[in-house]
Amino acid sequence: MSKLLIVANVLNIFLLIVLVSSVAGFISFLNIYGLFLAFVTAAIAWSVFKHQRWGYFAAAAWALACYQLAKQGYEFQSIKRHVMILGFALIPVALFLHEMLGKAAAKVAQNNGKESNDGPKMPD
Repeated sequence: MSKLLIVANVLNIFLLIVLVSSVAGFISFLNIYGLFLAFVTAAIAWSVFKHQRWGYFAAAAWALACYQLAKQGYEFQSIKRHVMILGFALIPVALFLHEMLGKAAAKVAQNNGKESNDGPKMPD
């Protein structure tokens, strides 16, 4: 396993920890808005856990959204600075993981193909 892949796996675990702790934080709001945020974050965390490309991209967008909410003072008043720093740091991490660990559709399709080239649709 290459060193870059090891770093990607460690960053993936870090991203999952942040997302799961965010779910717990959103649930602590004890309102419908918090439950909605927790549900969306849990869906993103599940897709990151499954190494889906759109999940990493959604995590980057979600980090940017949390950064903006904190910056404009709409949410996270008590932990505004921490959310802004973490959101700013998670955007490139999620995009890096998108490229390193995300399952590309073409790569998956290529791996699911038959090994032989003697099919009826193959040229002679």
